[in-house]
Amino acid sequence: GWEAWQPLSTFTDLPPSAVLSASPGTSPPLDSPPLDFQKPGKINFGECLSKAWECFQQNWGIGIVGTLIFFAISSVAQIPMQLAQPGVQYFIKQGTMPPLWVIITAGIAFLIFWLVSLGISAILPAGFFYFFIETLRNKKGKLGDIFIGFREGNWIQLLMAMLVWMVAFFVLTAVLLGPGIYLTVTTKSEVPIIVAGALLLIPFVYFAVVIGFVFPLIVDRKIGFWEAIVTCFKTVHRQWFQTLGLLILVGLVMMAGLLACCVGLLASMPLAYLIYSQGYRQLFGDQESRPR
Repeated sequence: GWEAWQPLSTFTDLPPSAVLSASPGTSPPLDSPPLDFQKPGKINFGECLSKAWECFQQNWGIGIVGTLIFFAISSVAQIPMQLAQPGVQYFIKQGTMPPLWVIITAGIAFLIFWLVSLGISAILPAGFFYFFIETLRNKKGKLGDIFIGFREGNWIQLLMAMLVWMVAFFVLTAVLLGPGIYLTVTTKSEVPIIVAGALLLIPFVYFAVVIGFVFPLIVDRKIGFWEAIVTCFKTVHRQWFQTLGLLILVGLVMMAGLLACCVGLLASMPLAYLIYSQGYRQLFGDQESRPR
């Protein structure tokens, strides 16, 4: 609409490469990654399996290495908590009260280790998920993507999302399970607690299916925790049963790895995450190119 606007072809002094790169319908440079973008849509189980298997065949080595890194960091984060249990059991067997300074020091150390473990359990899986999303998107894995949750301010948003999930679960448990416990104690019958447990299972399963995509959304779209939660509820709610089916499929793949003397988990877990990541891409689509 500008008065001085002219077609690029009228400028004869430009090098051929500049005209080619600006012409519509031309291919991207050969050294650019073969990005595979998708629009939001419905979950297609056949496509999830086929694309995940194709990507796994091309990236099985880095997928297994990434899984080993994930397991190693997750295990190291749990060591302090595991070491604290023998100390508590020792004092229980002795039947003696330790000095006050020991109790205070142990309490502070336990709280710090618990917070660190909780933080890693919220941040690291999001990066692990993102690693497989990018592997599908770019046809090539990059181990540095596993740690994206610790960068760019993502960690605080991931922790807030975890906190919201924990508070929601606590409120649901108190509201639904509390009356059942009270009635079971007063009536001496187990029926109220069984009914309350069944009622608690319904919203818990619903939220568990929805919450799975919140964490990768935060690191993939660079959005806040609340926007990610709202986006997940709006998107997954319309295809909740398909998403549940996707989770069951992922669980079956991982179970097959466990049955193979647990060693097979190193191969089945990357494949399962690729299937789940393809389901994520089908649900939410790819908005724009991400720099590598």
